[in-house]
Amino acid sequence: MKPTLGTPYPVDWDGRVIQMSANDREIWTYYQSVIEPDFINLYFNVGVGVPTMMSKDLDEEMITLVEHISRRRIDVVAEKESEWWLIELRYNAGPGAIGSILTYKTLWEADPPDARPVVPVIVTNTPDENLESVCRTLGITWMTV
Repeated sequence: MKPTLGTPYPVDWDGRVIQMSANDREIWTYYQSVIEPDFINLYFNVGVGVPTMMSKDLDEEMITLVEHISRRRIDVVAEKESEWWLIELRYNAGPGAIGSILTYKTLWEADPPDARPVVPVIVTNTPDENLESVCRTLGITWMTV
């Protein structure tokens, strides 16, 4: 199932994303000040993967709800002319952030919106040499703000 991008926002948009936690919002605010100048659009809370249907006897409204809540959610997707950045915002990021971003990348690439390549990114407030090394090995960009 293709990613559910939703509403595109300009790179300088400073509104509040309802689903974004206070800690993630703080990280996003710092990151946004150093954001790539060639981003075209930002998308928040982007759904990827196939929804998990608990029952086949659901009405249309329930199917829509289940599809929305059971897909994995990427914090931020940043669009460039040449690529997509999948951004995991994680306060005090640990190994779970790596698992999350790799999951998002895999699900995105299973049914991408187009042929542009994907750049997986973890943005956190905590430096960690070990995790940064693992990210380099796995092709994940690690940013500490």
